[in-house]
Order: sequence, then C-alpha cells, then structure tokens
Amino acid sequence: MVEELSGVTHARRIKVHRGEDKTQTDTVVLIFDSSRPPSRIGAGYLTLDVRPYFLLPMRCYKGQRYGHSKDRCKNPAAVRIRYGKGVCRTWLFG
Repeated sequence: MVEELSGVTHARRIKVHRGEDKTQTDTVVLIFDSSRPPSRIGAGYLTLDVRPYFLLPMRCYKGQRYGHSKDRCKNPAAVRIRYGKGVCRTWLFG
C-alpha cells in the first residue's frame, strides 16, 4: 500500500480492543516524508482527506499518572473510588 501512495513512508491501521479481541478499524495512520502533509491523497479510485493524528499520552489507571501503563506502575497505592448503595445524607453544594 505504501508504494502506491506518493510521499507516504509508512502506514498502519488503528486497532481497538473489544473485550479480549483486537479488531482493526478502517482508519489508517500515514507517515509522510515531509513536515507538511497534503490535504488530500489519492488511493486507488478514491480521494481521501488527510487529517492530523495526535496520539494520546500513555496513562496508568492504577496510579493515575502519565508515561507508563498499570503493568509497569511502581506506585503501591492505587487510587480507589468507592461506590455504594444508599442515600447521601450530606449536601455537596451549599
């Protein structure tokens, strides 16, 4: 696919987690050989709009910090949110 697209050096499909499975989406991330990518590209008989892709920073859901995942977290105290049944007897506002 990369060979057919002018100015594209690398391409990969975005995958999403659905339960235990990883599923490929129809969205493709393209890496261009210039700092200013074109606004459109021709792929086969289609003309497609090009938009910037910004990867979200990796976030740990155990320690609530950025830059690592929960599997590599060194924070022994995990943030816990407790939910329970019952009636709230204190007013949060005012």
